[in-house]
Amino acid sequence: MAHGEVSANFKHMKQIQKITTLFIGIMALTSCEDYLEEKMVSGISSSSYYVTEEGLSDALAAAYSYLKDRYYGQQTGMYLTVYGTDTYVMGTTGGYAELDQYTLTPRNGYIKNLWVSMYIVINQCNAVVDRANESTEINESKKSKYVAEARFLRALYYFILVRQFGDVHLTLEETVGVETEANKTSRETIYETAIIPDLEFAVAHLPASQSDYGRATKGAAQFLLSKVYLHRGWLTGSSGDFQKSIEVAEHVINSTEYTLLSDYASLWDIDNQKNSEVIWSVQNTMDPLTNGKGNYAHMLFLMWYERQPGMKRTLEYGRPWLRFNPTPYALSRWDRRYDARYYKTFQHVWYANHPGTLLPEQQVGDTAIFFPGVNIGEKFYVGDVDGNRVERTLTQSYVDQRHNKSCVIITPNPRGGDVSTGYDVKIAFPTPVKFQDPNRPSVNTKNGTRDYVVMRLAEIYLIAAEAYFKIGNNDRAAEMLNVVRRRAAWPGFEDQMMVAASDVTLDFILDERARELLGEGERWYDLTRTETLIERVKLYHNHTNGLNYAAGNIEERHLLRPIPQDQIDKCSNNYPQHAGWE
Repeated sequence: MAHGEVSANFKHMKQIQKITTLFIGIMALTSCEDYLEEKMVSGISSSSYYVTEEGLSDALAAAYSYLKDRYYGQQTGMYLTVYGTDTYVMGTTGGYAELDQYTLTPRNGYIKNLWVSMYIVINQCNAVVDRANESTEINESKKSKYVAEARFLRALYYFILVRQFGDVHLTLEETVGVETEANKTSRETIYETAIIPDLEFAVAHLPASQSDYGRATKGAAQFLLSKVYLHRGWLTGSSGDFQKSIEVAEHVINSTEYTLLSDYASLWDIDNQKNSEVIWSVQNTMDPLTNGKGNYAHMLFLMWYERQPGMKRTLEYGRPWLRFNPTPYALSRWDRRYDARYYKTFQHVWYANHPGTLLPEQQVGDTAIFFPGVNIGEKFYVGDVDGNRVERTLTQSYVDQRHNKSCVIITPNPRGGDVSTGYDVKIAFPTPVKFQDPNRPSVNTKNGTRDYVVMRLAEIYLIAAEAYFKIGNNDRAAEMLNVVRRRAAWPGFEDQMMVAASDVTLDFILDERARELLGEGERWYDLTRTETLIERVKLYHNHTNGLNYAAGNIEERHLLRPIPQDQIDKCSNNYPQHAGWE
């Protein structure tokens, strides 16, 4: 099946009628309206359609559709996981400043959007599970697979909620009509009675692969279960949880379904999205009729390249929204002598494409912007045509020879007092290539076509390494880290990338996750899970100008988001706010 085809196969979501299942005063499933066109059904509770195989399949497709309603590749999900960490700060200003600078209030629109979206789709998953159990038209094998997919998704959505909010409302049965009361269940209970049982069922009943690429598989359920045990282990302090995380992770690692790609850069080749390292991804497509909201990540990490001489906005270079700016800490994590990931993570050259703004002695196709990643006089490392490491020293003569004397050289620090030559929080900063999307239908299209990779094999090695570290087995933790680091090395420098058991610390593990997973929606969870958020925000949440706007604001209460005020206002039984947010 062609890559991305799951979006087309899921076009039945267009048949789903606006479902009148509500959670605590949410009066309509408005976020599904784009998909509701063909088949009109009066409501999930009053129709026999959803106990048929076609109806259940449609209901499950709707549950999948919410993966990108507010979360994967969307502004809400990315702002809530990338901002306010040690690796990224805010570029332009906006309502998301509350998340980046920890001036958040319970009335913040992004936390409300996430809360509402998660509970709508959890209820959709509940409906699939309930209706499948009611159905007499579907054989048991297929029914078990549908239920396993729904329970995998339900576990994932609850996992997002408990990591963001902590103790939240728990319901495992379909809600029909208006409910004005809710419970506040401890996250420990939600792990024990919902997330883990759902994933254990999914592991037992999902196939190793699916004909519809993008549907949940056994490997995806195992990956998620391993991560769940890791998070719960930090929460409870139970070595048993870390042991279980390791056990499940090793099943994924030893599976023949997945292998690491040999080259880190090939992960970001948009023509290579369906590859052996991807365990599970949220599907997008080049067809605007089935792509829905698509993937916005292609805009959020881009610098304002079109402000530079010789440049205009193009489909190749993208539509910059300037949201995420990497911190000096993030940019300093790689030992670039041996680790090729810095070079393969960021874009370094832009070629002139605008005849009307060319500099003297510059032509279209010449280098317009050069990001060497170092200051004048410092060494930097690039790959030659065969991918081997080449060591250079940044001099003006080197730039003149290799690029052209008219190009704009942007270095970490301004040169000669000229601030336009240094990194700038709003205009000029390193741009990662891993989210770029030249396959969009037009230059200003927001709904990106690139899949959002949620699970890949490299991360399961890092999960296992962290769990081994937590039970005191640093030898095995180092082995897990070295698998990832070996792939990251410049050819011929693999030995220099290897670490010993004595090198393994929590800081090293967090740094390795930053190197491998930069910008991939994991960092806020990494820091809150390991209880290092406050310390690291105060130390490293710096703009290139050295200012740290969050350091004076962040407090213990910020390890969780506040319950949205909208939720509290609509609840008749005095739903409690988190301590510190009243």
